Amino acid sequence: MEDKDAFKINISLLQTFHLVAKHGSFSAASRALNISYQSAANHVRRLEQLYGARLIETDRGSRQITLSPKGKALYASLSGELDNILSRIALLLHNERSMLRVGVPQALFHHFFPSILRDFKQQASSMELAFYERDTTLEKMMLDGLLDAAVSERFFGQDTISQQALGEYKLCLIYPRTWFPTAEHSPSISQFAERDMITYEAGQTIRVRSTESLAIHFGKVPKIALTTSGSTSIVQLVGVGLGYSVVPQWLVSQSDPHIGQIVIADIPPVTVYFAHTTLLSSNAFVHQLHETCARIMGAQLGKANQSLKN
Repeated sequence: MEDKDAFKINISLLQTFHLVAKHGSFSAASRALNISYQSAANHVRRLEQLYGARLIETDRGSRQITLSPKGKALYASLSGELDNILSRIALLLHNERSMLRVGVPQALFHHFFPSILRDFKQQASSMELAFYERDTTLEKMMLDGLLDAAVSERFFGQDTISQQALGEYKLCLIYPRTWFPTAEHSPSISQFAERDMITYEAGQTIRVRSTESLAIHFGKVPKIALTTSGSTSIVQLVGVGLGYSVVPQWLVSQSDPHIGQIVIADIPPVTVYFAHTTLLSSNAFVHQLHETCARIMGAQLGKANQSLKN
């Protein structure tokens, strides 16, 4: 029996091929979809793998493309139908959709989004926003069609999701000041080896990076005593003396009277990305939310080393 799942094709692949064929270049298609040149090429290669034949021919050193005989046949069969489908989807997304579903990790939401939402709603007062404060499940939720956009500390690497870096931040170890009441200087990281650690649930980005770094400093795995899903909870637990933790540097003020902090220089900065489904690449509300996030978060986060799209 034929495996029906083996030939499932995402509409984004067809849309990219359609635009490459229509405009004669990957560059034009990438601009139209607001994705990178490489991502447009990857979409077509994936479609060729599923189709089992070359669809596009390119001359070395040239950015112009020509369609193979099978590419011409596919484009001819798609053009009318796909234009109709995409125009109907665009009408639904642009004119009838009154809600954007957005995923954001809890700490990023609490710290940045009151200001982001204040500015966004001034520009798009009619748009309803539904937020899901998640971390590890954002990629799956986007792939399952449950989210339209997300702000995440993960790079998903999916053809159907476009991502751009908003900025990056450093991680710091936070601890109760009562642990070292007479210290004139910050304690060394090695002094926490026998102390209880409070951290995020398994799989969360900060937990993975911090425990790997601390294991090198300590010469053994950190002593994890408590886990929770939210940074607000972690700060409260550290504040009452139940343990130390590693959190984003912007989460706790250096002048906090109850909590001290030490920046962990050897942990690579965490990059924050804005993501949206490629079918919403031309959606004005998505562009407005992205621009607002980039302006407000970019001003508070360090510049990322790279701006990535997929």
